[in-house]
Amino acid sequence: MEIELKYLLRDPEEIDRIFGDPAIQRMKDETEVLPMHAVYFDTEDRKLARERIAFRVRKEGDRYIATLKWSQEQREAGELYRREELNVPVSDEEMIRAPKVSLFDTSPMEDRLKQLAGDAPLTPLMEMTFVRRQTRVDTGDSISELSIDRGDILAGGKTAPILELELELLSGSEEDVMNLGSRLAEKYDLIPGVKSKFERGMDLYGPDRDGASPENTEGRASEPGYLVFHR
Repeated sequence: MEIELKYLLRDPEEIDRIFGDPAIQRMKDETEVLPMHAVYFDTEDRKLARERIAFRVRKEGDRYIATLKWSQEQREAGELYRREELNVPVSDEEMIRAPKVSLFDTSPMEDRLKQLAGDAPLTPLMEMTFVRRQTRVDTGDSISELSIDRGDILAGGKTAPILELELELLSGSEEDVMNLGSRLAEKYDLIPGVKSKFERGMDLYGPDRDGASPENTEGRASEPGYLVFHR
């Protein structure tokens, strides 16, 4: 399960300030900078999205990871966000460009995915390109991953910026990671986030978010910006 806090930054200049914060410096591990490129997939009639299931393939540096996330939980701003998550490394070229739900065979979601998608082809739904700066933070009572993403979401022919901080609890006290998030939010005027990147991408579809007609989805994979993984 993924357990995290999410905040939106008002100014990209805050990225350096947060990672250079004296308290964070005392608690953090080495900092990594990773380019990320994700493509989210669904059936033509968006059966997965309607069930709050996100299916993506993401290039993280030099590796490709297929991820499935799902949750029925609604949350308020500033609360911990809990989602089930499965990750599978992908090396097969065809599965990277045209993944299938069979990637998650033998997982707890195998039957559910087959019920929803069966053998139907999956088509690109949205794309995200961003740079992630991340480090591990050990307070003594919790270990979390602090990351800040900056980039763009592309969906439905529209774009939205990404400039967000995430604190993902890896082990230890939930209360402690919430306190850490609150201190950072107060000091750097962060905005508590409610929606995931996937949910923000779905919002770009507007009234069409719950199911595209065939004429809207046909040929989507050939549109500029979609499914442009390069080896």
